[in-house]
Amino acid sequence: MLNRMKGFLYDCIGIMARFGKRSQPVPKVLLVKTDEIGDFMLWHNFLDELISADRFTNHEIHFCGNSGWKSLFDCFHKGTVTHTYWLQKPVFKRDMQYRYRFLQSIYRENYSCVINLQFSRDKTFDDAIVQAAKAPLNIGMVSNLENVRTYQSGYDKGLYNELFDHPEKPLFEFYRNRLFTEFIIRKSSLVKNTCIDTTLLPALSFTSPKPYFVVFPGSRSAARIWPAAFFIATAHYLYDTFGWTAVVCGGPGDTVFSAAFLAGYQHPAVDLTAKTSLPELMSVLHNAECLLSVDTGSVHLAAAVGCTVFGVFNGSQYGRFAPYPKETADNFYAVYPDEVEKDIRDPQLVKEKYEYVVKQAYSHVLPEKLIQQIKQHYHQ
Repeated sequence: MLNRMKGFLYDCIGIMARFGKRSQPVPKVLLVKTDEIGDFMLWHNFLDELISADRFTNHEIHFCGNSGWKSLFDCFHKGTVTHTYWLQKPVFKRDMQYRYRFLQSIYRENYSCVINLQFSRDKTFDDAIVQAAKAPLNIGMVSNLENVRTYQSGYDKGLYNELFDHPEKPLFEFYRNRLFTEFIIRKSSLVKNTCIDTTLLPALSFTSPKPYFVVFPGSRSAARIWPAAFFIATAHYLYDTFGWTAVVCGGPGDTVFSAAFLAGYQHPAVDLTAKTSLPELMSVLHNAECLLSVDTGSVHLAAAVGCTVFGVFNGSQYGRFAPYPKETADNFYAVYPDEVEKDIRDPQLVKEKYEYVVKQAYSHVLPEKLIQQIKQHYHQ
């Protein structure tokens, strides 16, 4: 009931935002991408092809993104679009005045075209922005139902003029983004992987130990945690075998997980938790021997700079975000619980059971299993 009431309030705010004066109509495209870090990393290499598309010649290109990864956008794409909006998602959800002002600023621009770049569209965020723009042409994907509550079914009927559909599931998100880009630009994409130009990354303001590996022990989701003892056991193996120093990374919300790791780790370590920007974190990963992490945005940052990834996954959204196909990253290792590993051998079971988030505990992956994958990679 509470969610329905919130939804009704959001709808009212959206309606009110679509009144008032608008700027003079000029050819102008708004790109909307408000999902998370991993989603951005699996998409952003296609931006230049969208900007230079023949169908958008003489158009201004505006971009609406998630403020959580603004630093990444600025690092790789600053100056490539005419105007940017940076959505503070938690504020947009709870502060109705902020929500109204944000949506009204979109409405007043009088866009000729809006493109929603997200597969798991969300009525609360990205589709609310598309609706507020009130453009004559809206382009998007046929969404899955990950962010759609039962009572919201059909809310987007008539919202889009052009919808891209690719019924095959699972499909690696990078490939979906490439197909959607080709659908929009009406020709083949030349983008082959998520790799970035590492010369764009910032120089580090501190001297990092060499050689080193990165440990990312935290997660934004409480359900997406691997025990500190398991990280410690795996890190001990890397030090005992190779002598590499552990560099512990994470955001401000990860300090408790980093502290738990450091409290039990018995070898040299450097704590960079909450001390790096996202581009700086990518610089750290670029020079690392490997990354130990659970299923977080860090694995996608690492893949983009060619860092070897040893990641703990639980089967959620299998095939969409992990594992990486070998042709996109040949040093990305996704390790799953034994039960999940058995299930994913059956393509039909993957479709039925693992399309969305599952409740399988990450702790069901024991450190010995991750260490075995490390041994295989380094031929130990």
